[in-house]
Amino acid sequence: MTRDAASFDRLYRESADPWDYETSAYEAEKYARCLALLPPRRFARALEVGCSIGVMSESIARRCDSLLGLDFAPTAVERARARRIPGARFKVAAVPDAWPEGQWDLIVLSEVLYYLSPDTLDVVIRQVVDSLAPDGACLIAGYLGPTETTLSAPEVESRLLAALSAARPEHDIRRDADTTWIAAVFACHGPQSSGA
Repeated sequence: MTRDAASFDRLYRESADPWDYETSAYEAEKYARCLALLPPRRFARALEVGCSIGVMSESIARRCDSLLGLDFAPTAVERARARRIPGARFKVAAVPDAWPEGQWDLIVLSEVLYYLSPDTLDVVIRQVVDSLAPDGACLIAGYLGPTETTLSAPEVESRLLAALSAARPEHDIRRDADTTWIAAVFACHGPQSSGA
């Protein structure tokens, strides 16, 4: 990653909410619009990679029977656990090395993939493709502003969605965008779907 776990953990120790996830109207609107892209159904097993302090996790968990949130910053995971979100559990883990076993009905990757190196991104994309349930959905979101990362949000989105589309051509893509972020959901939305 372009930043290691220790540097992120230091941010969380210095500030309870370094990116104002809990108080920002912008973040609340982004979460709502991202989750509105999902098919209107409940998900049995969901995985959120880069769960941070669990703010978006609360909204995801309302749509799921079981949610596993991963973050490699221990302080962030402690704060996520402290929310006591029904049906959710949180684990200190870094992908791709600690990618969890099993199939997932929903995989959420919000503002996380561009922190990976290009080679590591390829590994994670393969893990997503291999572990997404046949009728599963994958939500990806990213920040369009300047970052310290090598990869950009449009680049990681394009690479992930291309791999998923090649593996499941029957799925479609729904997108939403703001001036500072983009989001897409890859899923079977049903016959009424308008697609990308």
